[in-house]
Amino acid sequence: MTAIVERRSAARIDKVFRVLISTEDVGDQWYVARNISTTGMFVEMPDPLPLRSKAIVRFQFPGDEAAICAIARIQNHYYFQYAGDDGGLRALSGVGLRFLRFIPEVGAPVPAERLN
Repeated sequence: MTAIVERRSAARIDKVFRVLISTEDVGDQWYVARNISTTGMFVEMPDPLPLRSKAIVRFQFPGDEAAICAIARIQNHYYFQYAGDDGGLRALSGVGLRFLRFIPEVGAPVPAERLN
């Protein structure tokens, strides 16, 4: 029997939640995020952003104006196919984000010069 070796250096939390992702090209868009760790996360996107592009990720809490913000880079593109409950084939696409740094001014608009 072959043992599966975990390559990830950080533990993952498999939780589904909404994030607001802001880029200069696309603007602000809400997406579904999952599988978060201290170094990054997976975000479902029907049209993935370009590799190595930077984005601001805002973790907004329901009913709260405060947010936790991070600068992230699009690290990988993913496309998954799986069997649905009805036996049909389903698909999911998205990106792997790598957190570059967290922004200390929580919830505040981020100046453009801070994106670099």
